[in-house]
Amino acid sequence: MWKKLEPYRSSIVLLLALIIGAIFGIAAPELALKVKPIGQIFLNLLFMVIVPLVSLSVMSSIASMTDLKKLGKILGLVLVISIAMAFFPALGIVGIAQMFDISQGVTIDLSQEFTGGNGGMDFVSMFTTNDFVGLLSKSNILALIIMSVLAGIATSQAGEKGKKIAELIDAANAIVMNIVGLIMKLAPVGLGAFFAATMASQDSSILAPLATVIGLLCGYMVVYYIVGACVYSYIGGGVNGVKQFWKYAAAPSITALGTCSSLGTLPVTIKTADNMGIRKDIYDICIPLFVNLNKSGVAITAAIKVVFIYAVLGLPFTFDVFAMTMVIAVLSAIIIGGVPGGAFLGEIFIVTTLGLPLEAIPVLVVIGTVCDAPATVLNVVHDLNATQIVERFMGKETQQQEQSQPVEQLA
Repeated sequence: MWKKLEPYRSSIVLLLALIIGAIFGIAAPELALKVKPIGQIFLNLLFMVIVPLVSLSVMSSIASMTDLKKLGKILGLVLVISIAMAFFPALGIVGIAQMFDISQGVTIDLSQEFTGGNGGMDFVSMFTTNDFVGLLSKSNILALIIMSVLAGIATSQAGEKGKKIAELIDAANAIVMNIVGLIMKLAPVGLGAFFAATMASQDSSILAPLATVIGLLCGYMVVYYIVGACVYSYIGGGVNGVKQFWKYAAAPSITALGTCSSLGTLPVTIKTADNMGIRKDIYDICIPLFVNLNKSGVAITAAIKVVFIYAVLGLPFTFDVFAMTMVIAVLSAIIIGGVPGGAFLGEIFIVTTLGLPLEAIPVLVVIGTVCDAPATVLNVVHDLNATQIVERFMGKETQQQEQSQPVEQLA
């Protein structure tokens, strides 16, 4: 029996650490808050390795490619899959939310003053920086990925001279992965302490409408986590793909639940992809991209926020509002970063785009904060499913090319 549980040993340890941390946080909140620095140190260690991990893994994989057309196809698949995985779950939660009285008959008058920024979306700063030093910050991860892709392509185009650099990058990537392995040995203590502090700081005084929408949202996420993962992994690898996913899904799910950060879970996600048997040249490129572009949990949360705020403000949810809701959900999933706190930009995006009062932002923040953990779990696990799908499509293309080569040679 113990031999059968061996593959799940680390996952079980992490789960027990979170359970103990949750109990500790509820039973002794004041003391639990004091151990938060322990969890923060663990998170900071993960964040410290994010920049070299992302840049080296992307560059290493691309630099070793001889067929750059293959890279273009992978990037195209990543974008299409990310949009689809944001649109359909958001559509589902909007439909279900319309079937319930999520406002509980309450119409609120938002008179609370709120001072925010201008709410503008600076796309230039999201995808580029004005200095190379800016690439060394996890806050500019999309810009880092873009530059890593360009650097990888340039290395591949350099031919024989580029091979020496590619070998050096590959060696550096292996060292970084070993560093990740050392950091993850601290995961049970770090995640347990952080989750204890999180539970201790939760505000349980939530109004009935908020409780209703949060309950509906969490329930939908649980169902979508199971059903969505099964469907996506089946598309990606058939029955065997489903089995491989569920065999290793616990570690990234639990880490995402404890850290509430897709980016912080990235090292675990990459390791899980390797355990699942996904091709290294696929997951090295896809997972860092999916972490930033494929966030179904964010799309679902953004969609229900719009439905909820329209309900409690007593505003009609017209077809135009529905169409804009879907656009907001997809864009939120693509542009919001994978680090804690990034979701606050989503509230500003919703309010400014729909012309709602700024006082709505604190109300929306409550929903995003309470549901941040399950939303992050969806983001992370579906990154793995999306990578499975990319691998299957790329595998089919490779197989077709191999089958056509003998025919061309005979001709």
